Amino acid sequence: MKLDIALHKGSKEKPAVVFIHGLGMNKDIWVNPLESRILGGQFPLKVLFGKMFSEEQAVPQTLYDDLKKDNYSVIAWSQKRPAGPIASVIPELDKIVQSAAEMTDVGIVLVGHSRGGLIGRKYLMDKKRTIKVLITIATPHGGSSIARIAKYVSPVVSTLDPLIPDGEKGTWLFSIKRIFDFLKGRALRELLPDSTFFKTLKDGPVKGTYYASIGGINPSLFTLCGLSFPDALQKIVPLIFYPAEMKNGSGDGLVTAESSVIPWGEEHHNFNRNHVEILFDECARNLLVRMIERICPVS
Repeated sequence: MKLDIALHKGSKEKPAVVFIHGLGMNKDIWVNPLESRILGGQFPLKVLFGKMFSEEQAVPQTLYDDLKKDNYSVIAWSQKRPAGPIASVIPELDKIVQSAAEMTDVGIVLVGHSRGGLIGRKYLMDKKRTIKVLITIATPHGGSSIARIAKYVSPVVSTLDPLIPDGEKGTWLFSIKRIFDFLKGRALRELLPDSTFFKTLKDGPVKGTYYASIGGINPSLFTLCGLSFPDALQKIVPLIFYPAEMKNGSGDGLVTAESSVIPWGEEHHNFNRNHVEILFDECARNLLVRMIERICPVS
C-alpha cells in the first residue's frame, strides 16, 4: 500500500505524533495549509480562515510545525479515499502507526481533526496497537446535524448529476461534478448522530491511553459581501430551526461544542475559533504541545 506521506524523524526519546485529517481534506491541512482544499478539492481551505491570518500572520502555523520544531517525530498522510467511509481509512492508519513506532521509544500520539478524531476512536476500538494519547480537534463525537445536508441534497444531486456533461479538469463543469460526488458520498451520512457508524461504534476508554479534546465556539466560517456566514442566517431562520452548530458560543459552524467533547476524555478545552481556524490558533497549539509534554515526559 503506497501512501502520500509527509514526515520528520525527531528524537526517539519523545513520542511520535500521527496526524489524521478530516473529511475531504488531505495532509496539507497539517503541513501546507495554504495549499489545502475543501469540497472535493474545488475551493482553497483559506476561505474559512476569515481575518485570522490577515491580522495575525501571513502563513498559518500548525501543531505539526510546532512539534517538528521541538524535534518530535511527526507524520501525516493523505487518505486514499478522503471522502470514503471511515472503515476504509483504518488499514492506512495502521500502516502509518507501524512506521511511527519505529521512530520512538516512548509511544505514539494520535491527533485527529474533525472526522479524523472518529477515525482514531475506531482504530482504538479495534485495538490494533497501543496508543499513548488520542487528541481530537473539533470532532463530532455525538455526530453533526449539519451532515443532514447530505441526506437532503443527495436525491437532488443524484437526479441532476447524469444531466451534467463531464468537463475537463479546471473547468466549472469538472468542479460541479466533484462537488456532487462529495455530497453523494456515504462519508457525510456517517456523521449523522443516528448513523449506522455511531450505532456500531461500541468503543470506550482503552487502558493506558490518555484522551483529550478541544472544540470551537465561533460559528463564523466565511464572509461574503460584508455578511458573516452562517451566523448571518440567524436573522432569517427561526431560532427553533437553527442548528446549535451554527449558534455563537455553541458551535464552530459544523460541530457543537458539546459534541466535540470526547465522552470519556480526561480533559477538554474550548476556543473562540471556527471549525478550521482552531487548528491554527496559537493558544490551542501551545496548550496541546504542553499537554503532550506533560503526558509523555522525556525520561
